[in-house]
Amino acid sequence: MDVLDSVHGYRIAVPGQPGAHAPQSTVVVYRSAETTPDGLVVYLGEGGLRVTVHGAVACFLEPYPEGLNHPYGYAYPLAGD
Repeated sequence: MDVLDSVHGYRIAVPGQPGAHAPQSTVVVYRSAETTPDGLVVYLGEGGLRVTVHGAVACFLEPYPEGLNHPYGYAYPLAGD
């Protein structure tokens, strides 16, 4: 998918701390001009969060922001995309 053809942004549901019964949090990420070596669009969020999106799955890219405890989250396209 070309960067310009990709969705503008996503709301990402980030899982809480495993075993702590912590609630999930939600962050918003926006399309950047960056792509992975495989050509996937990188979306950027607050605190340095970087993700690629595969269907409804957000894959968090390293280095993980502090407090991120799981490599995947759910991706929901922002309204209007």
